[in-house]
Amino acid sequence: MTNPELANYFAELDRLAKDANVAEDEFRRNIAKRIRELEEQRAFAFRRMNLMKSVAQAVTDAKDEEEAKAKARDAFLAELDWTGGSQFQRDVVEKFMPVGLAVWEASKPDAKAEDVAKIGGELAAFEEWFAQQRETPFLAVMEKQMVELPLVERA
Repeated sequence: MTNPELANYFAELDRLAKDANVAEDEFRRNIAKRIRELEEQRAFAFRRMNLMKSVAQAVTDAKDEEEAKAKARDAFLAELDWTGGSQFQRDVVEKFMPVGLAVWEASKPDAKAEDVAKIGGELAAFEEWFAQQRETPFLAVMEKQMVELPLVERA
């Protein structure tokens, strides 16, 4: 191109096209990251709900604190698919006990709104403790890996 103005025009179009490409790539990276964050939030919310429902179902009919602890422990271990056989698992269960007891207290017929509100505080404190101890969210422990099985054809 002999005209410098025309060459500048096409150089500007080229720059704009490259900038648009970079912007699109950055947007795609950001949206993929945001999707992963939302997926994790959703998964954690359902795991938390399922755990707490299991604990509540287990402790509701407990006659005393010791029975409530035992039932909360069993429900907690079952939800995590743990045996309680390691010191780590026993420590985690022990730290979870205030949550189980708060659920038991809140399940009593004479429980007040403060008793129910205490559950959230205890659960948040437990999750924070776990995250500090293990440098990973507690609810990540509950992720169950799906084992891929080969398809078998019948003859």
